[in-house]
Amino acid sequence: MRKLKNVSPYARFVGVLFAVSSLVLSGCAEYGGGDGWQPPVATQAPATTPQNSYSYYDSHREATVLDAVLVNAIAQIGKPYVWGGESRHHGFDCSGLIQYVLQEAGVTVPRTARAQALALPAVSFSRIRKGDLVFFNTMGAPYTHVGIYIGGDQFVSALNRHAGITVQSLHNPYWAQRLDGVRRPMPPELLAMQSLNDHVLNQ
Repeated sequence: MRKLKNVSPYARFVGVLFAVSSLVLSGCAEYGGGDGWQPPVATQAPATTPQNSYSYYDSHREATVLDAVLVNAIAQIGKPYVWGGESRHHGFDCSGLIQYVLQEAGVTVPRTARAQALALPAVSFSRIRKGDLVFFNTMGAPYTHVGIYIGGDQFVSALNRHAGITVQSLHNPYWAQRLDGVRRPMPPELLAMQSLNDHVLNQ
């Protein structure tokens, strides 16, 4: 049997160091490349902007207002027309009816039809919903008559002393030729949110 040569302490130290280094490096290679592991990367949460801030609650609130407007409008059918009227006990004119019905639904608007049209957001006729307001040019000027859409291309309005508060059809040529636009009654908080959204989108 051959005798092992004497190995110096220094050589033994170098050998041990080499063996330990090999184990560490093989372990790193196995952990880093064997299963595709990558260190986690910090991500930033998307910022909340006015465009995506319209919540389910807001949508539900809008629908609730429109429902209330619709119910209150239908409840006034058959009541008298009174020039300057704004009372469910004595009668309404067209814009007085709108102001009363919207106030009952929690929406405050000015007194005249023109001011009401300018105060509320416009929507296209293709997106009209029950409870929306329909405006007409009946005196050679925009927004001189207003009614409340109740579905089926019909609307409620305070028409005149003979008809009182009645249901009219948008298919009637008189109204079809004079339709000025549609407005959506919205409570103040939703109206403010839409104004903010419009401002951001137009920047």
